[in-house]
Amino acid sequence: MLEFGFSRENITPTRNIPLCGYFNPRPNKGYLDPLAVKAAVFRAGGKTAGFVSFDLCYITRELVERMIAAIKEAGISCSDNLMFSTVHTHTGPYTSKCFDDCTDSKYLTRLVQKTVMAVEDAVANLSPAELYATTAESTTLSFNRRYWMKDGSVLTNPGKLNPNIDRPEGPIDPQIPFLAVKQDGFYRMFLVNISNHSDTIGGDLVSADWSGKMEHEIQSVLGYDIPVITLCGPQGNINHFNVKTAADQTSYPEATRIGKGYAAAILQSIYALNKVEVDTIRVDHAEMEAPYRKVTDAEYAEAKATIEKFKDATMEAGRDFTSEDIARKHPYVMKYFAQRLCSCRDQAIPGRRVEQLISIKFGDQIGVVSMPAEPFVEIGLNIKKASRFPLTLVAALAQGEVGYVALPENYTRGIAAYETAPNNEAVDTGVGAALMATATELLNR
Repeated sequence: MLEFGFSRENITPTRNIPLCGYFNPRPNKGYLDPLAVKAAVFRAGGKTAGFVSFDLCYITRELVERMIAAIKEAGISCSDNLMFSTVHTHTGPYTSKCFDDCTDSKYLTRLVQKTVMAVEDAVANLSPAELYATTAESTTLSFNRRYWMKDGSVLTNPGKLNPNIDRPEGPIDPQIPFLAVKQDGFYRMFLVNISNHSDTIGGDLVSADWSGKMEHEIQSVLGYDIPVITLCGPQGNINHFNVKTAADQTSYPEATRIGKGYAAAILQSIYALNKVEVDTIRVDHAEMEAPYRKVTDAEYAEAKATIEKFKDATMEAGRDFTSEDIARKHPYVMKYFAQRLCSCRDQAIPGRRVEQLISIKFGDQIGVVSMPAEPFVEIGLNIKKASRFPLTLVAALAQGEVGYVALPENYTRGIAAYETAPNNEAVDTGVGAALMATATELLNR
């Protein structure tokens, strides 16, 4: 028999706590919509496992370990069987250093406390349930954001209606794996796995971005407050910008449009949900090394020359520094990324970096695997193709975060394809293949 329990807690930061997601911190001036931590736990065959989702940009391995320890201290025995992930909103608070160290220690303490409360209540709420599954699809809301240009270079976010665009560097993943839990004759939770960036708003007001608007729209249509957990799929090279239109796609109305679009795809798939008989839940863990990026002597010398060339360059006051400035080759940005490349050698981080992966399997039908990074979409597609499960979910930004992870060929494009540009915390070029192999092996055990 399958049992299910759910709970949520408000984790909206107070005013002035800086927001994470861009190259410069933005002290928040309030909120557009609240942030939450959601805990969903399942029990079958004597095993309890589940998902803890945060309306945050990312969480580090160290913070996950801190949460697991606090949950254990509260007497909850399933703490090691929980998958911790974020929706990757760029209008939530810092949880560790990201370009700048703007974390708020009181907020992080409260975040851990709220997480323990949510998990504790979810476990207390365990009761008989049924699990259903299907796949939805959306082909119009996500785009590969790296483009081959007509001069043979690759740019990230090259700008709308840019006549020099040739073609996207890679694909998207339009498939949306969709799980639903039913109790007492009602759907009590939806869990969806969507490969798209959650960065549609900008500015200095807190928001859960399109995932929050998607949940609100689903609740509005169904007529009751069913929680929706978004597992962010591999999206390191994916976003919502359609370069073939000049429309403004950085605004709260845009988050609403995308949220409603995904909600429509999910709601249309409700009648395709099929019951999944779950007699057992299996949880497996794996560790893998994620070495830091190394740079060649030639790369280092070129970066030093760039720093000298643009040594007096500055960024205009009061303006957010975004990836579009990289494509424009703004002098300050060229200097900034050259400095980040040099940091690979000048501020090299000593020691090994070992990351954790977890898989949660519902019988022989559904497999979910975590990835502590922002993997490129190709990595997720390859994992799903190699998985033994009829339905596979790949949760990016889960159990930690080591930044963007691509395949080896993506690392030859230069700094204008900024996801793969070097810095002293970035992974080395072989990590993508290793991560893909580890996740696949973990699923197929």
